[in-house]
Amino acid sequence: AVQNLNQLPRSRNTYQRNEMSSGPDEKGATPGMKEQVIAGFNKIVEAINEKTSSIAALKQASEKMKCQPAHIVLGVAAFLFLIIMMMIGFNAIVNIVCFFYPAYAALMSLKTEEKDPKEQWLMYFMIFGLFHVLESFYPDLLTEVTFYVLFKFMVLLWCFLPQSTGAKKIYGWVSPLLKGKTE
Repeated sequence: AVQNLNQLPRSRNTYQRNEMSSGPDEKGATPGMKEQVIAGFNKIVEAINEKTSSIAALKQASEKMKCQPAHIVLGVAAFLFLIIMMMIGFNAIVNIVCFFYPAYAALMSLKTEEKDPKEQWLMYFMIFGLFHVLESFYPDLLTEVTFYVLFKFMVLLWCFLPQSTGAKKIYGWVSPLLKGKTE
């Protein structure tokens, strides 16, 4: 009752090698996010190299290590960032990042006559405040819920980035629920 495997009918979901692409490095592919990230990183490295070109000790260290001065600077910055993160915690860093830039942008939006940026930042800070109220009522949320702080960071980042304006989208979902209650 054993049949030859070549004689079995093939399902439509069968893996077929000839239908797969070569991946993102395939010739003729348009520059994607990978190339943009690499180009952005190279610009940062060039800028750091220009600004640190007058520091003799850094030049000597980079020659001994056979690397660019920017790589040393970025390595030291990453090390210091990790030390600070271990000392004050990831939640503190998330709160700093997700408060200071939006606060600055909100203050700048007050100087304009446009209504949209002011609404965006009001909605954002309501969501930001909601996270803090949740954390004050349930402090173990920070330690007991796996990846809560990362989730909070991603949601707040999505809410305040001008490319996504997530706070407006959340308001669009919630506002129909509040229609009768706020009038």
